[in-house]
Amino acid sequence: MISQKKILEDLINKDKKLKKILVNSKKCPFILKPIIKEEVLFFELAQSIVGQQISAKVADIIWKRMVSYSSCKKSFLIYISQSSLKWAREQGLSQRKHEYIKSIAENIVSNKLSLEVVKKLTDDDAKKFLLSLRGVGPWTAEMFLMFAYKRLDVFSIGDIALRRAIAEIYNIDQEDQKEMIKISRRWSPYRSVVCWYLWEYLGV
Repeated sequence: MISQKKILEDLINKDKKLKKILVNSKKCPFILKPIIKEEVLFFELAQSIVGQQISAKVADIIWKRMVSYSSCKKSFLIYISQSSLKWAREQGLSQRKHEYIKSIAENIVSNKLSLEVVKKLTDDDAKKFLLSLRGVGPWTAEMFLMFAYKRLDVFSIGDIALRRAIAEIYNIDQEDQKEMIKISRRWSPYRSVVCWYLWEYLGV
């Protein structure tokens, strides 16, 4: 496996502006080997769904409440598959998000759905598969591929924090998504790594 040092050096050679954010003392978690188990993958996907369209701070509070009822990721998967809407609302989770997460959990527990199959898919095919799941949009699919599968070349233009960081570093308009996508292509095949350092740069 290629070292973080080499990845960061390659990125800075491609884009000198990245020197500002690529702090070598911070270890990017995406360079680690992913744990391909249904309960671990579900845990990551559920967390991404919880975080949709709300602030990171609020999402973190809700998530901590939710996971406090389970001793491990396996028991969390089973607990969510059997959870009630009343319980979900008490944790601050919306009815719709609870429906999405519970449905995915039920399908995994009953072996109707496997998140492990993503391992064999390309980034594009993996994203299509994830988007076929109710409640999973582009941002959620991209977060899942980065955080659960440690895919190294994913970029999420729908992430507001990423757009804010890029706008600041490259001195461009925060709404100029076309230019941001163009800039991100310089970082391939390590776009996920740059995303992580951009989040770190903003402190989110």
